[in-house]
Amino acid sequence: MKTSLARTNAILPFEAAADLTGHVGRFVVLAAGKVALVSSAAQRPFGVLLTDGKAGESVTVAVGAGGLAGVIRVKLAAVVAAPGADLQLTADGRTQTDAGTGARVIVAQSLESGAINELIEAVLIRPVTLT
Repeated sequence: MKTSLARTNAILPFEAAADLTGHVGRFVVLAAGKVALVSSAAQRPFGVLLTDGKAGESVTVAVGAGGLAGVIRVKLAAVVAAPGADLQLTADGRTQTDAGTGARVIVAQSLESGAINELIEAVLIRPVTLT
């Protein structure tokens, strides 16, 4: 009897639609089977970029809709003061502490504090759009 489990983690290779060099830890979208950086804070991302590459090269993405057993690193757009903060998406694919009001997409929970442009450990959650 064959098992239906194909992978133990939702970490998958995809072709980069554009140059993603230096963008590890940022959220990406999937279009026509290729990944690109999020371009709006209102977009529901597909996942987080784990390895970078130039257009046409293979990159690795942790899928944000569930199925990831581990912890990943996300890039910060603003200071995160303490672990446990809900993180919202920014227009360039980075994250910041949830503002608590307004239209936003919550994508992760921080496991440590960090400074702007730092990569911090976080747990991915299924993206949640709030208003």
